[in-house]
Amino acid sequence: MRFPYKKILCAIDFDENSLGALDKAIELAGHFNAAILMVHVVPLIVQFGDVPIAYELYEHQQNAAKAKLDEIAHERLGGIEHEIAVYTGDVVGSILEAEARSVPDLLVMATHGRTGLAHLFLGSVAEGVVRKAGCPVLTIRPSKLDVPDKTKQH
Repeated sequence: MRFPYKKILCAIDFDENSLGALDKAIELAGHFNAAILMVHVVPLIVQFGDVPIAYELYEHQQNAAKAKLDEIAHERLGGIEHEIAVYTGDVVGSILEAEARSVPDLLVMATHGRTGLAHLFLGSVAEGVVRKAGCPVLTIRPSKLDVPDKTKQH
């Protein structure tokens, strides 16, 4: 790990939480004059048996993700050196692959605040990345406006 940070990887799934994480990455990049690598993962549909996955089915999603990353970069990353990358596969594994290939000084990503059964069944991408990443990981929690207040009765 180098400090000050010179390369920041930011995982983005295009929801508000991940765009908030990008805002933090932009703030850090501006402070340290760092480059940003924005990574999006197109998740594979779970399949059973020995049927091979037709990656061509994901080409449209990959192209759409690249276009969306380009749009976000144009809108938000003016003056910041940046790259974009789109992976297809297991989300945690793909983020870790991007981290291994690019060797960032910091990885920034959002958490989604799932608890209970949603966390059990969906798992936690952020948790999986934090456990296995080779660099420091900054996780950005959802804002209070995005998280339902569990203390209120309906």
